[in-house]
Amino acid sequence: MDGDDEQLMEPQVISIRRMGANEVGAVKALAGRAFSPLASVSFPRSPDALIAERGGKLLGAVVLRTFRLPGNGRDEERRGGVMLWLMVEPGARRLGAGGRLVEAALRSFEERGCREVFACVEGYNSSSANLFAARGFTILSFGEQLRRYGFLGTLALWLRTSRLGGDVGNFLWARPGQLESDSPALQWWVGALANALVLLLAGWRGNWLGEFEPATLLGVVLIVVTLLGLREGAMRLMAWLRGLPVRHRTWESAFPLSLGIALLLGVFLPVPGAVYPRQRAWSHRDLISKLGPVAFAGALAVLVFAWAAWVLARFAGPSPEVTQWFDSARGVGLMLAAFEVLLPFSPF
Repeated sequence: MDGDDEQLMEPQVISIRRMGANEVGAVKALAGRAFSPLASVSFPRSPDALIAERGGKLLGAVVLRTFRLPGNGRDEERRGGVMLWLMVEPGARRLGAGGRLVEAALRSFEERGCREVFACVEGYNSSSANLFAARGFTILSFGEQLRRYGFLGTLALWLRTSRLGGDVGNFLWARPGQLESDSPALQWWVGALANALVLLLAGWRGNWLGEFEPATLLGVVLIVVTLLGLREGAMRLMAWLRGLPVRHRTWESAFPLSLGIALLLGVFLPVPGAVYPRQRAWSHRDLISKLGPVAFAGALAVLVFAWAAWVLARFAGPSPEVTQWFDSARGVGLMLAAFEVLLPFSPF
């Protein structure tokens, strides 16, 4: 998702209207410029969309979708809406088109009787996050999603908001937002244990972890908790040294993808989560000098863990069981290191 800053330089010359059927191609091309060339390929054929234009020139667009909210038995006719593909022409950002599109989308959802509105925003996309936060949206933690919609209802909501595709690092924003604060520590522990479970399933499917005896189960949990704990600690330490208050957020919607890869291929795809600035409104551009070293510290801690496990395995002595556990720790560390280095969504 893409957005722009809140400052409106010339709001009176920007108009918002429904997208015409003959304009799908132009909006699809805009998606390719605003996101990546692959975005124009996966763009929906006949979207319900609003476009922003100035002087007949396309500035931005947002795709809308309405659906019946997952019910809890009290009101089965509740409707919700989600803003998908919010995009602004790269050369036309900071003109206010993104904000105008969001406000028009909210009015449209209100006219359709939508009680709740959602958006998915990548965690380091501070421009879009600030845009939604200024209009009453907050991130919904996984716990809050379960409380509102139940487990099956949450999965249904993810399907309707396009979250089941493995949107690693994206968060679900909602209006009305979360009223009670969530627990970053609980999020971290749930994420760590979920990673341990996925690792066990991958090891079973790939036949590379051996028998699932109590010692194996405990060893896997200890390896994952230690590795993720060192990574989290290194990131928090660097953030403290740089004077940046941070908190942990789990990438819950990436776990179905990780679980599917484990069961189908026997490969472990880590879902470590990350730390993010605590403040409600922040600028990625202003904090990049701090966020970069924080991410680097986490990746370095993972590499040190893998190296230390390799050294200990070489000097573990004649015990094959001990050597096997250190080799397993090294393998898990290298999997997470590859994840940190290869996937293109770090704050750099």
